[in-house]
Amino acid sequence: MRIMVYNILEGGLGRIDPICEVIRHADPDVIILPETWVADEFQKLADRLKMELFQAESPRNAHGHIGLLTRLPLLQAVNFGPLDNHLTRAAFQAVVQDKRGPMGIIGVHLHAKESSQDEQIRLRELDAVLAMAVPFKAVPHIIAGDFNAQHPEQIIDLAKAPDFVKRRLGIADHDTFGAPLPRDAIAKMLAAGYTDAHAVGRQPAAFEPTFTTAQPVFRLDYIFVSPHLQPTLGGCSTVRHPMTRFASDHFPIMAQVNLPADT
Repeated sequence: MRIMVYNILEGGLGRIDPICEVIRHADPDVIILPETWVADEFQKLADRLKMELFQAESPRNAHGHIGLLTRLPLLQAVNFGPLDNHLTRAAFQAVVQDKRGPMGIIGVHLHAKESSQDEQIRLRELDAVLAMAVPFKAVPHIIAGDFNAQHPEQIIDLAKAPDFVKRRLGIADHDTFGAPLPRDAIAKMLAAGYTDAHAVGRQPAAFEPTFTTAQPVFRLDYIFVSPHLQPTLGGCSTVRHPMTRFASDHFPIMAQVNLPADT
């Protein structure tokens, strides 16, 4: 099963053609799509890709929707956005049917920005996300999406960061690696027993950034797998295609997630 995370930027408005091109090139079975708040564009994307859609809307954030596209049968889906006030955007819990059995999927888009205060908001959101995963504890599942957070071992050269990030951090152009960035949110996922699919078999120097496509510096998009899936996990890489720079400010990330034979 090929799982993709793709933040399509502001609903994908005016960019459905290049987004479709990137997705068709990668050929995923399931896609978690943060920022699908333009309903017509999301429907158009689903129709062109011939995939079933589910839209999770946020009652507190008009730009906080997150979508799911699947070519596998969708057995159930629940929008948790209205159910927990800790979530600043929508999040969903879904189950898809693979040929070997059901797979649980939790799709998230956590609070953005880089300060310690922002990280505290993400940590509270992760309490809600991990609670969503409790019913899946005994079955194979993933937690995936745009976490807007830094891996504890990620090597980040802030001198190469976009200017808007530098302004938010209050750093000068000459500042480089070593400027403080909080890294507790991803550490919390790892401590909860989840495996960062992209980090398997990679040294930190080989971690691939997903943001921005113009100035790739940060890895914000993750696919975490439950312990059931770690032994059979395939590769996990960013999707590089000539159209990615026209499609979004995020590179997609995709993992080969294989259900155990005895599922």
